[in-house]
Amino acid sequence: MSDYYELLGVAKSASTEEIKKAYRKLAVKYHPDKNPGDESAEEKFKEISHAYEILMDPGKRSRYDQFGEAAFQYGGGGGFGGFHDPFEIFREVFGGGAFGDILNGMFGFGASRGRGPARGRDLEYRLKIDFLEAARGAVKEIRIRRHQDCRECRGSGARPGTGKATCSHCGGTGHISQSSGFFSISRTCGACGGTGQVIKEPCGACAGTGKVETAKRVKVDVPAGVDTGVRLRLSGEGEPGERGGPPGNLYVTVSVKEHDFFSRREYDLLYLARLSYPQLVFGDEVEVPGIEGDVALSIPAGTESGHIFRLKGKGFKRLDGRGKGDYLVKVESDIPKGLTAHQKKLLREFEASLGKREAKGSEGLAKKVKKAIFGR
Repeated sequence: MSDYYELLGVAKSASTEEIKKAYRKLAVKYHPDKNPGDESAEEKFKEISHAYEILMDPGKRSRYDQFGEAAFQYGGGGGFGGFHDPFEIFREVFGGGAFGDILNGMFGFGASRGRGPARGRDLEYRLKIDFLEAARGAVKEIRIRRHQDCRECRGSGARPGTGKATCSHCGGTGHISQSSGFFSISRTCGACGGTGQVIKEPCGACAGTGKVETAKRVKVDVPAGVDTGVRLRLSGEGEPGERGGPPGNLYVTVSVKEHDFFSRREYDLLYLARLSYPQLVFGDEVEVPGIEGDVALSIPAGTESGHIFRLKGKGFKRLDGRGKGDYLVKVESDIPKGLTAHQKKLLREFEASLGKREAKGSEGLAKKVKKAIFGR
């Protein structure tokens, strides 16, 4: 659930003037008339407008500080049923009247907005998955909490056997009009939140909101190739809409756990294989673990420690569908420890056998091994 103070970027102790200033800046930035066709901007505008409406009303702000967002999220206390006019602040600051009408004419704001369908709010969920689940893809079941119509009052918010009454403040129109000479300004009724109706006897099960919070299990198809930070959208799995509006979406942000020996670089899979010195000197056929199982790797004779083999198309599947990344296998020599006296003797004899080469400027075996492993 969103925090109204965080939405507006103000402290909980902020004054009304600070709230006005913060809202004015955000409203101008996200107003739908300034961002035509931008659904995310529209949703952001709805959220900050709702937060502003609650925090600017002393009574509503007090209830919000005590009970949180649930008291206003659905019906009765002002929801997202209509846009809030960002230039209402300017009218309050500069006296409204003709100035407000000039703003309407210049920017197209302030037109009467009805009580039509409203899209439900989006939900967020953070999903942590294993490294190989990210590589292979997976189906995960998550548990989310969202609202649904109250069964007791069937979503009306009124106590069973009673109903809603016409708002006496706006006469059921949902708007309050103020006239100044030739000009008329209309704003959403604060008493009914623009619905035109009020609940006199709220439902005990939902406290008059018409909604109750419930838990739901949702299956998430995690595509192969995802990485930390990827955001998956599940359309229609957010909060239900208002007055017949469509539901919001559920956004699942993925976080991938680290693996014990695998790592990745974009879509490439990385692995460090430790081999014996003879395997690098004489060559060998080995198997290394891969995403879909063991992968055969041919080690040519004379391979240097630190060499990286590139196995094409053995990495992560690309999310854009353009094939796969590569599998990069780095080989390093594994220096044996705890040699027996006999083994040490053989190694020294082998080093001595390279004496002629050393005389010509070649390095000894120990130096060669050290240089191959440590690069110096």
